[in-house]
Amino acid sequence: MKHLGKKVWVIPDGYIPSEGSMSIPGHECLCIVNTGDSDAKVKLTVFFEDREPVESDYFIVKARRTIHTWLNKPELIGGLIIPKEVPYSLVVESDKEIVVQMSRLDTRLGNMALLSVIGFPIE
Repeated sequence: MKHLGKKVWVIPDGYIPSEGSMSIPGHECLCIVNTGDSDAKVKLTVFFEDREPVESDYFIVKARRTIHTWLNKPELIGGLIIPKEVPYSLVVESDKEIVVQMSRLDTRLGNMALLSVIGFPIE
């Protein structure tokens, strides 16, 4: 199958919530699908309100596979550390076309709130 999607995606609303009191901790999850027949090399850049952006090392999304990775686990996203409870925006860049979605699970108020958004694709 050919690579579907775009090479650059923007997610303007990022915020990793604290863990809350439920058995499932609050988190944000980056979901990437690579429909093509070759691996995609992906890099993240995080933009903050009050400091310079930070970039990850490259990580691989294998051909014809998907990843669902928590953004508070640096070992899964190229060593990038994103602080909890700090607003940020995210740019996802790839050497192949991919599709990007992000989800947030907030468990701080004793119940669960789930938000899921598709990234904004850049031509």
